[in-house]
Amino acid sequence: MNVQKDESFGVIPLSKTKGRWEVFLIQHNRSGYWGFPKGHAEPNETPQEAAFRELKEETNLELIALVKEEPLQEQYTFIMDRRRVFKQVLYYIAEVGGEVMLQKEEIHDGGWFSFPEAVARVTHQEGKTLLAQIEKMLPTI
Repeated sequence: MNVQKDESFGVIPLSKTKGRWEVFLIQHNRSGYWGFPKGHAEPNETPQEAAFRELKEETNLELIALVKEEPLQEQYTFIMDRRRVFKQVLYYIAEVGGEVMLQKEEIHDGGWFSFPEAVARVTHQEGKTLLAQIEKMLPTI
């Protein structure tokens, strides 16, 4: 079976409310899974530019500050149209702000969640693992 490679860029959006970090999650229309805003880069767009454009398009949220300069990487394989796809996603961890307006064409639902709530809601194990990594690093940042 041929393996197709796919690369996306996204943001794990954070906000501090009453001294507690929260994570913004989205639920995708097509698959129904809960995760983080992400998408493909446009021509001549850097990974970081693509990540923050997708965040803005999907949620209307904007960057306040990067929490960590280097992105975290997520990798997984899935089957689409009877082809195996190897997917790599680079996620920037960022404090964000603004008024949420979901992109109805792609996003079914979204909301702010505490870390325990977010870990319970995220559909895929890879996302749960990323959240655990981020939660451990936040007190030191």
